[in-house]
Amino acid sequence: MKPIFNLLEYLQVSEFWALLLAKLISLAIFIFLIWLAGYIFRLFTEKYLIDRIFKGRFKKWHTALQKGNFFAAIGYFLAGILAQYAVDFFFPGEYARFASFGVKVVNVYFQICVIIIINKVIDIIISFYGNNPKLPVKGLMQAIKIVINFLGGLVILAWMLGKEPLFFISALGLAASVLMLVFKDPILGLTASFQLSFNDMLRIGDWIEMPKHGADGDVIDISLTSVRVQNWDKTIVSIPAYDLISSSFKNWRGMSDSGGRRIKRAINIDVQTIKFMDEDLFNRLKKIELLKEYLTKKGQEIASFNETCNVKESMVNGRHLTNVGTFRAYCEAYIGSRDYIHKTYTSMVRQLEPGSQGLPLEIYCFTNTTAWVAYEAHMSDLFDHLFAVMKDFDLMPFQNPSSGDIRNLSLKALPSAVAGSENK
Repeated sequence: MKPIFNLLEYLQVSEFWALLLAKLISLAIFIFLIWLAGYIFRLFTEKYLIDRIFKGRFKKWHTALQKGNFFAAIGYFLAGILAQYAVDFFFPGEYARFASFGVKVVNVYFQICVIIIINKVIDIIISFYGNNPKLPVKGLMQAIKIVINFLGGLVILAWMLGKEPLFFISALGLAASVLMLVFKDPILGLTASFQLSFNDMLRIGDWIEMPKHGADGDVIDISLTSVRVQNWDKTIVSIPAYDLISSSFKNWRGMSDSGGRRIKRAINIDVQTIKFMDEDLFNRLKKIELLKEYLTKKGQEIASFNETCNVKESMVNGRHLTNVGTFRAYCEAYIGSRDYIHKTYTSMVRQLEPGSQGLPLEIYCFTNTTAWVAYEAHMSDLFDHLFAVMKDFDLMPFQNPSSGDIRNLSLKALPSAVAGSENK
């Protein structure tokens, strides 16, 4: 600072303005040199140290360190150390008062640098482990960052005002109600984030359904206050983390981990087409490979029972096969013969309660894949076949009359009506 002051005096600047300009120019040079030292350190570490050590062998760490900008924060800290030694050099002797102020500024700068470094370390942890579906640390790390920044700011404020940090901490009790209102969502989100993480209720990549928020898709991010879900139509929904604890949602992870996905769908059969099997239908169905063993065994069993009970005249008096029962047996055999059906999980075909839509015959089984496209293709193939083969059992699926059915019925009735009017 002294050489600058002497130069300004030589240029015939008044003493007051020379002193003021000398202070400002010295401060500008001081700040520039500190920034330059930090920039050189960051450039050296990023271009040589990180690239040579981490880029080839530790790619994840290399990406995390670059994304977190960690060495820039270290550069700021080292620049602070340089600044502490440079204060006395720039502001010696008669400028000691200005130097003491500079020392205080440097000390505050040091504390800020420490907080920044801790934040960068947390950012690196989030970058490295944030996408790990089995270790949702993002919400926890964000909570730690908030606490560290708050306590760090408290310590800096206490040091600047010459008070103990405990003085401010005790004063927080008076402002607790205000803080609860201001930080309501982060506090609720923090609690929910802990529960979601520790109870393993949610992971990145899980498929969840929450109709309340219009969510039906994969979890792509879990933060302190919200969970982001990308729906199948590529829209993104943000759900408050606390709602996942206070409300119910469906997580399909269990299905994905099991390796099988359930098929549960019914075919509604027109009850008017249900009948006992006659000899002609029996012989036709016996040609079906999947039914040969079943019909042979059942035929012998029923014939033996009817002969024992001396049943000869009415079909009602004895046991007889029905077309719907035989169709149910065929469905079971067909499902068991498909290689895409999971053989160790429950598989059955059952009748549900008849209603206005006919007799529901429910297919209940599991595919051996959980992939959405493959699952839908297998289920479609299964029901395509079952619907097509129903007519061989003299069965018809139930269907409400369409406009075409009513029109055809009207056209058939029209000639009769015309003929009747002519006769009159």
